[in-house]
Amino acid sequence: MMLNDWRTAKEIQKDYSIQPKTFAKWRAECEASPYKDAIIRVSERVTYVVEPKWQQFLKYKAQEHKQKTLDPHLRAL
Repeated sequence: MMLNDWRTAKEIQKDYSIQPKTFAKWRAECEASPYKDAIIRVSERVTYVVEPKWQQFLKYKAQEHKQKTLDPHLRAL
C-alpha cells in the first residue's frame, strides 16, 4: 500500500474482491460521477485509485442502487 492512500487497480480488485470486468465498469461509473477524482489514470495500462474517495464512490453507488430498488411509492417520501 502506498503512503498517500493511492492503490493500484489490482490492489483494489484484490482487497475488495472485484473481478477485472466489474472494476472496469465501476471505474467508468466513478469517472462519470462526482467522485471522478478517485481515479488517477497515468496511461491506458496504469491506473491508481485514491482509496478514501473510492470508498465514498462506493457509498454513492450503494445509495443509487437503494433508490433504484426502492418501491416507487416510497421514493418521494
